[in-house]
Amino acid sequence: MGKRTHKDILELIRSFQNFLDKKPSLTKMYEEIQMMKFKVRPIQGDLSAVNLKNEKFITTLWSLGKLDEFFQKEFYQLGEKNKDLFKKVFDSIYERYQNDLNRVSLLWERTPTKESFLEVEIYKERLGRKIN
Repeated sequence: MGKRTHKDILELIRSFQNFLDKKPSLTKMYEEIQMMKFKVRPIQGDLSAVNLKNEKFITTLWSLGKLDEFFQKEFYQLGEKNKDLFKKVFDSIYERYQNDLNRVSLLWERTPTKESFLEVEIYKERLGRKIN
């Protein structure tokens, strides 16, 4: 397959955005997130007070995971000139989802200590790579 042009890149991103707009059920997204090997690690605060099945959290994390898969699949097939455009658009979409994720309230509704501070790290476990 030949290298993609600017127009093809924009069409590729548009088609990916359409894919994201047609999300599967919440249960299916949750299952896919588990297969994506996301890990949630508390940095500060009590993780037991967190609702990791929050709909907005699952939807946003699923979208980020699919965005990562899309990047891994498409980026390395591009020519050098097209990589810059692709990366700029990708970074913009990524930043939007990351901001959405930062605004999600993960505390259980019945949790009395809503003022408590919670900071978590969310990362994706990569196969074949071991980080020391």
